[in-house]
Amino acid sequence: MTLGTTAARHPATTKPKTRRSTVYLLRDTGTSPADLRAALNARYQRDHAFVVEDVRIGVTPALLCHGVIGRHRPPDWTSAVSILTGRQPPVENRTSACALLLPVADEVFALTFGMGHLVLDQSRISPGFGFDFVLRAAQPDAIRQVTHSLMDARGRTDRSSAAQGQHIRAFAIEEYGEVVSRLVGTLGSTELTIGQHSRRTAQVAGTDALKIHLGAQPEHLLQDLAQIQAVLARQSPAPDFEAIARVRPLKSGDPRRGVLDAHLDELLGTSADAGTLALAVPAACLDQEDAALSYLVKIGPVRRLVASPAIDDILEMVGDIPSGRRLEALTTGYIQMHRDEEGTDPVSAQVKAHKWLTAEISLAASRYFHHEGRWFEVGDRYLEGMRSEVDALLATSSGGPRLPAWTPELESEGDYNLHAAEHGYLCLDRRLIKTAQHPHGFEAADLLAEDGTLIHVKRAASSAPLSHLFAQGRVSADALRFDAEARAEFIKRVRQQHPEHPAAEGFSPTKVVFAISLKSGKTLTSGNLFTFAQVSLLQAARALRAQGVEVAVVGIPSVSSTRTATELQT
Repeated sequence: MTLGTTAARHPATTKPKTRRSTVYLLRDTGTSPADLRAALNARYQRDHAFVVEDVRIGVTPALLCHGVIGRHRPPDWTSAVSILTGRQPPVENRTSACALLLPVADEVFALTFGMGHLVLDQSRISPGFGFDFVLRAAQPDAIRQVTHSLMDARGRTDRSSAAQGQHIRAFAIEEYGEVVSRLVGTLGSTELTIGQHSRRTAQVAGTDALKIHLGAQPEHLLQDLAQIQAVLARQSPAPDFEAIARVRPLKSGDPRRGVLDAHLDELLGTSADAGTLALAVPAACLDQEDAALSYLVKIGPVRRLVASPAIDDILEMVGDIPSGRRLEALTTGYIQMHRDEEGTDPVSAQVKAHKWLTAEISLAASRYFHHEGRWFEVGDRYLEGMRSEVDALLATSSGGPRLPAWTPELESEGDYNLHAAEHGYLCLDRRLIKTAQHPHGFEAADLLAEDGTLIHVKRAASSAPLSHLFAQGRVSADALRFDAEARAEFIKRVRQQHPEHPAAEGFSPTKVVFAISLKSGKTLTSGNLFTFAQVSLLQAARALRAQGVEVAVVGIPSVSSTRTATELQT
């Protein structure tokens, strides 16, 4: 009778229960009990007496690890309270943690509870697992939160939220140069337990971890994990997510970093001719670069003062360092900018030398880029799209100003700019404009044309240093458009050199030209433009065009003699 009553109260169609869960995918982990134990951080068993026991989820063998962290330890604030009041509160911190390691087919998932993620060996966590699932399972028009950051070391991370959810395109994300690391959205149609017999919208969040409602009963949980595997195996990201799925940063625990670091260390023992190594000014130094007249480079026991550091300087300084120790020498060394030629007046901090290093490495079927001390994996479609846009920009720049050729006797950019001044351009090189918004000063341009075009000039052995040139053009245009003090000082400098120059008092840039001469004599193309230089170029071009400023990239012809240059001019 009791059984009949229970059946009436709980019919077979009762909606399965779910629980908001945090799940990781473990890599390089076998499914045997010993393999599962090896995926744990042994410190918690050793130092905190965590319990590890074999269990079963339904008929599936699994491993459970649980315990309490900080047992019998008072919070650090109790000493402050004691000093102020003379009383020691009799309290202690107790943080519970639990992880359930569960094999499904040939893969191992880890469900964590409380601070359970701490008990996992962090190198086993599959990077971007939760993020990859969200890209495939969430609705592009129902995204509630996006966390994104710049592909550099400036540390700027933005978290944008929309309480009701909105299309991914409505979030302000740069197509090139920004990395999305976390997405929160709403699941689309799904075979997961949460989608059965329910009209409720289910929220899902993805980084390395996946936060999602999973079945509360063993059979439902196993079915859900198998469904997650199926979604990742058979589906590509939704088309609206493709742009943000193409670039992934490698986290500190990623074992690929060790392999890539070893490759980079090996490259540091070769010549720069391979075209995969170069120096680029870190973002932390961009504001000071225009004022720098010398650079102090320290690598290992060697210190060297140079007018402008090049990759050849770095390779020479690490030449006597044993293989396997070169990259380490860069991470402990530094490069510091000085505003005097003697290197006695620093204008920047001592920035670790490896953060100046840009490298591009192919590993297996993937492409990786080292930039400002970080590794990024970049998809082929990302590269193709970026190069296509750069090629289009270069193709539309043929109508730029006609600049004089770069001849052998012009040893520096300063020499060239003075030479260009003899051909109708106003030389503004090294004339920094300092304002309240730009206390270190910025360079408005190297050259100013009669029609008000701002021309930024760069002579480079490779394209890597061009990132700064493109950033400089963007900073200059922004300042001259929106900073009245900067505009006034700019016009003052122009009038001092050329009282009759047509630039008006209310001058606002309408065209910016990046004029580039590669020392190799090659024409600049997307094929020989470093990846992060392309990112900087597209960011600058898009930002300037959004303000109504025309952008062009032109090559400065290099010739072997003054006679040839004269022939070119005529």
